[in-house]
Amino acid sequence: GVFLSALEAYKAERFPFQIFLAYIIFYAGQAVYNCYGNLFLDAHGFSQTAIGTVSSVSTVILVLVQPLWGIISDKSKSKGAVVAMTMTAMGIICLAVYLSQMALWLAFCMCLFSVFFSTSVTLQDNYTLELLDNSRWNFGNIRLGGTLGYAACAAIIGFFIKNNYDNIFWMTAIFCLISAVMMLTLPKVAGRRQKHTKVKYAVLLRDRPLLVLIAFNIFYSLSGTFGRFYSIYYQNELGATATMIGIMTTVSALSEVPFFWFAGSIEKKLGIERFMLLAATATALRLLLLFVVKDPYLVLLVQLLSGCGFANVTYCLLNYINSTVPPEMRATAQAANATLGTIFSSIIFAPVVGIIADSVGSDTVLLIGSLVMVAGILFFKLMFPRAVAHQQSQQGG
Repeated sequence: GVFLSALEAYKAERFPFQIFLAYIIFYAGQAVYNCYGNLFLDAHGFSQTAIGTVSSVSTVILVLVQPLWGIISDKSKSKGAVVAMTMTAMGIICLAVYLSQMALWLAFCMCLFSVFFSTSVTLQDNYTLELLDNSRWNFGNIRLGGTLGYAACAAIIGFFIKNNYDNIFWMTAIFCLISAVMMLTLPKVAGRRQKHTKVKYAVLLRDRPLLVLIAFNIFYSLSGTFGRFYSIYYQNELGATATMIGIMTTVSALSEVPFFWFAGSIEKKLGIERFMLLAATATALRLLLLFVVKDPYLVLLVQLLSGCGFANVTYCLLNYINSTVPPEMRATAQAANATLGTIFSSIIFAPVVGIIADSVGSDTVLLIGSLVMVAGILFFKLMFPRAVAHQQSQQGG
């Protein structure tokens, strides 16, 4: 008994380097794709409207399948194996891109890749949160690995790709397949929803603070949609090279480092409300400055605001779900949050933003995105305190 207690204490104290490394590898692959995916489509003759449509179609598919993946994960004997499955699918899809250069085939592959990428991110985060139960380490500490992998890869990949964006898919495939293998070697975490367990989905609908956070995430995701085409604007209008795009992405990723590492401490000090408002304010300011700043080198400084927004929102949402939602419903709740955010940001508004960008320019959509985030700030400031007060009164009653 004493030995087992000591072993458990050791595991709780030891830094989980394996999952940290898995994040490094997985997000290194995403740096390749995210930096240059839209530029690949642009180089193959896709307009910004067409790119927005591809994103919209992929999200329609995602809405149909992602909640199912959440349920599969919650019921599975090994959540890591489920993540490995979706990552393997990503690698296969990347290699399938080379089967044809037809625009329809390229669009089809990009759609499928986006679907499995979003699913993999959600399921990997859920696995990590479950793995860290009773550990001294929090999600932000581990998710930092993804930021470091993303930053390192983005910094150097531009030198190898130059302007040949066809290379991004075999590179991404390698990272995805390695990540899949790594997920299979990690400690096993079983889903907590068994066949005999009856789950009332109303428990999620009764959690008003959670509903407000999900609604706020819709505003945040929507503002991100208005910045989706910035890499094309940065290259075509401001004259940035592929290397500069990589450096810009690296700066954005590195700005996340302090926020992911100290997220737990910052949230305890500020509280979730002020922490989220800080993230939203930084996001609105970044989009506004990207609208104003036309010097490609000053843009790199503006991107330092990126981490404050993304890291804070990601940590607060996932940590709230993991600390308040019943264990058997966590992957489902995270999938629902991700799905609702992408319905508005991609299905509804990605084509609209593409049309606006083609019509009046990509810089104008940045200003609109900033205003959308300001609206999100006002909504959250008004609704979240009320939701918390209502929740506390219900629990007290």
